[in-house]
Order: sequence, then structure tokens, then C-alpha cells
Amino acid sequence: MTYFISYDISDPKRLRKAAKTLENFGFRLQYSFFQCDMEKDRLEQLKSQLLGIIDESEDSLRIYPVCEDCLRKNDSLGDGAVFVAQSYQIL
Repeated sequence: MTYFISYDISDPKRLRKAAKTLENFGFRLQYSFFQCDMEKDRLEQLKSQLLGIIDESEDSLRIYPVCEDCLRKNDSLGDGAVFVAQSYQIL
């Protein structure tokens, strides 16, 4: 499943930690917007890590699930195409 994840984090230290965490799980599309392709258990792991970083009373984190059919139907203008991960094997 593909997830688009955005955040608004008020503290620079927490912001950097959240961004680094998300970079380990997906691709940065914009400054505070990531695309992550993962299974549900991996998403739960990511959520757990992010909840350990953010302050829920000050920060916001949004996770949008996007099905494969919706990804195929996306309409991109300019240089903002949705990244489609290709599977590969390193030998």
C-alpha cells in the first residue's frame, strides 16, 4: 500500500527527527510531504516511532492511504509525477 504522509511540527529539533525517520521509510516529495510504500505492519512501526517524536498537543501528522488504482489515475502537471517504486534485487 502507498501512503502519503505530511506533518506540521513546531519545534525544529522534533521536525528534524521526524524528517529523518520518514526518510528511512519513504521518499520526500516536498519539504514536509512523503510517499511511503509499505505493508500495514511497517506503517505501524513508523507511526510508533513518530509518536515517540512529536508532541501531539502542538504538532500534526497526517497519513493518507492511496490504493494502487488511485495511483494509476493520478493527474500530474509539471514535474510532480507520483513516484512508482520498482522492485529489484541486489545480487
